[in-house]
Amino acid sequence: MILKQNQYNQGVGKYKLLSSTSGVGSIITTKLGSYVLISDINKWKFIRWANSKIEIIRTNNSDDKKVYELSKSEVLNRGLEFIDDLRFIKFVKSEKNLENLVCLVGIPHMSLNESFNTPNWRNHPIRTALKNTGEQFEGVSSHYMINGNHFPKWFKNSKGELKKIGEWFSIWERECRRYPETLKLDYFAPPRDANHFLRVINSKNEDRNTIRIREYKTLEQTNLVLICPNGHLSDIPWPNYLRWKTEKHLRLRPDDDKGENLLSSESVGPCCSNPKLKWTESKTKSEGYGSIYLECSSCGLGTNSDKDKPKINLEGINSLEPYCIGQKTWEIDIDNPSIIPYESCYVRNDNKNGREKMKIALVTANNVYYANGFSSLFIPMHLAENKPKEIIEALDILEKKYDKYLARTGMSREEYWNHKFDFDDFLIDNDFNLNEHEDFFRKKLELEFLNISNTDEIHDKHEEYRWQEYRCFSTHSSLPDIEINKGLRFKDINLPSELTDFFKKIQKVEELKVTNVQFDFTRVKPKERIVLNGEVKESSSGQNIFSIDSKELFTLPANEALGEGLFFEFSNGQIEKWISKNRTHLDLRFENYFKELPNPNSQGLSSKMKIYNNKYKHFLIHSFSHMIMRELEFSCGYPTASLKERLYISTNHEKLMSGVLIYTAEGSEGSMGGLVSQGEPEKILDIIRKGLERSQNCSSDPLCWESEGQGVFDLNLAACFSCSLVAETACEEMNLGLDRRVLIDEEFGFLKDI
Repeated sequence: MILKQNQYNQGVGKYKLLSSTSGVGSIITTKLGSYVLISDINKWKFIRWANSKIEIIRTNNSDDKKVYELSKSEVLNRGLEFIDDLRFIKFVKSEKNLENLVCLVGIPHMSLNESFNTPNWRNHPIRTALKNTGEQFEGVSSHYMINGNHFPKWFKNSKGELKKIGEWFSIWERECRRYPETLKLDYFAPPRDANHFLRVINSKNEDRNTIRIREYKTLEQTNLVLICPNGHLSDIPWPNYLRWKTEKHLRLRPDDDKGENLLSSESVGPCCSNPKLKWTESKTKSEGYGSIYLECSSCGLGTNSDKDKPKINLEGINSLEPYCIGQKTWEIDIDNPSIIPYESCYVRNDNKNGREKMKIALVTANNVYYANGFSSLFIPMHLAENKPKEIIEALDILEKKYDKYLARTGMSREEYWNHKFDFDDFLIDNDFNLNEHEDFFRKKLELEFLNISNTDEIHDKHEEYRWQEYRCFSTHSSLPDIEINKGLRFKDINLPSELTDFFKKIQKVEELKVTNVQFDFTRVKPKERIVLNGEVKESSSGQNIFSIDSKELFTLPANEALGEGLFFEFSNGQIEKWISKNRTHLDLRFENYFKELPNPNSQGLSSKMKIYNNKYKHFLIHSFSHMIMRELEFSCGYPTASLKERLYISTNHEKLMSGVLIYTAEGSEGSMGGLVSQGEPEKILDIIRKGLERSQNCSSDPLCWESEGQGVFDLNLAACFSCSLVAETACEEMNLGLDRRVLIDEEFGFLKDI
């Protein structure tokens, strides 16, 4: 048994911390078998430090550019990673309404020492940076780790005594006072039963000195929680449940009572004023929850001591639906854990404003947590917005000046430009170094500024964001190797003649950066983003990963990964010819997906609408992407779990996209050149040919080939695990919207002639 004060340190890959499974509000299972709820980012000390430092910088400086550069300097001086992606910051500010967001800070990498389960701090770059700047550098490693707290709070010992962790800790404190030489408060982790002494053992402390420690039996954590569609999370109040279940058994409550008021002490309340619960399980456990019994030795409920106190088990607990009281348990202050932040909780989009109900779930169930994250491919701002760097900077400053006039006077852009704006003073005040004559710059700035009102309302910001990336690859054959473009490097390959009819270009992306952030999270159901006729709707609002006012949030944690990739841009003209030529076959094959709008109340609406909006092009490009990823496993040894796809598909005539980027990132093999080397003209043709040949055969054929719908929601046709599906982390669309026959079918396959 590990009996060190740091034994609760849990190694979690930094790239998982902002992923779909281990972000803020998630419950992770530790290697000791207990459950820990990850706290909101304002409990992470390095984020709290960065936020307060940037607040001071903003107070002393009004120039946004200077604030950004000073923040960058402060973060780097502390040994933290500063993620320099202005395009992404601008998007996050708009998407999450974080008007004062300044920068993104990388999550530090903190590896654990196997012997003592403590951070390897001695040679850590953050420690070195702190030492160099004269700040405290010893004993502060925990400031750069992620915080969490026990959840659920209920633990039971080997006798079945069920108490909250606070009660068990009080017992432990008393025991520590009895044995101060061999027992410390730190040894409580993982939670232990101070009433169940095992033995005294010899151990060593971090200085390698021999010490004697009293060893106690560990406690077992319960594994049931209450979850809410609005993201809230509550413990089951077991004393209340015992009373409620007893009253149900005695027919003192209506048959249709599903415990709606279980979390209300006024309506249900605990079994008695001093509950002493006991949890017992039959050895066979053959009856599921029916074999788990709950009783209270204080009041006798559940003991079967008389007819008013029958035995109570957990049978039927899954039907519980208590009203949610809006608890935000991931925002608990670790120094004051007895107070649980909460908010009002109502059914979303309910005109009657009814109260939302919670559901029972195992802590390890998939529906306990759904993270909503976003990944950004680094594109320099001047390429993303297709404007000179000086114009972008000038517009940002000019916009802020105009907004002040607009708020006070309601002045139009034309009035402001013609009557209030002094161009000469503007140049002098902001010290612009122009690469062109001032008159030309003035005309460009005027055109852009007056045109902003026409471009402000972008219906689908996500599509616009992808379009910027696609346009960068599509309109450039390569990028000049200059400082402003650092982080992105690519070049066209000479297309083999066999591919020129099908692809506009293929590029080797020799260097790229992908940054991930977490926006929010939901429970019960994932948050879906539905695009209908260009309008965007979201199925739920989600819970924020921060607990302070959004106007006081100046930084967010992020993960940046370096990688390499291959970009394929299809010929739009060839796709249109293919659709026109094979319209009869395609209409018949995809009739179920395109003949009418998907049911707005159906599950998986987001995926169904993407397929409906992008039609045949979605199946074509997505299937091609998976074919290439699977073939790369054979050609260069990258497993699909080390690859990712970035789909560029749109039928919007203003932002027509037909491409895919396949890349490595997030701590995989990274930029070792293995993927880019496959982009040589002779190799890429060979990969595509072999991929098409391999797609002709599937171990599940003929069932797979002739399938009329398989996979989740039947959104795949001729595509299954044996032939087309890839690792879940590699696919953007949950392995949905696939059909290998659109590539290779002898009658209508797009690439059948290759």
